[in-house]
Amino acid sequence: MIWLLTRPIVWPLKVGTGSAKVGYRTGRALGYRRVFVFFLGVAVGLLVAPMTGAALRERIRAMIEGDMANDPVPAEAPIGREHLAGVTSEGAR
Repeated sequence: MIWLLTRPIVWPLKVGTGSAKVGYRTGRALGYRRVFVFFLGVAVGLLVAPMTGAALRERIRAMIEGDMANDPVPAEAPIGREHLAGVTSEGAR
């Protein structure tokens, strides 16, 4: 029964110890300078990003759904496939 009372205290400590252990092993494997430079690059990238994360997610969602009004590449040529088939068959004669 005592584990019910100590669980809210012990469990976060175990998780914190595990994440610290993973961080230590990553630092040993990659080197602290590389890890620091990587996170510095992430921080600078977030600071100079042209839009917020929510706006970027909305734009990506719209691109996936195909709702972009100013799509730089149209899905199909404006003339259509029938015209292309006619041009290729005329060239074969």
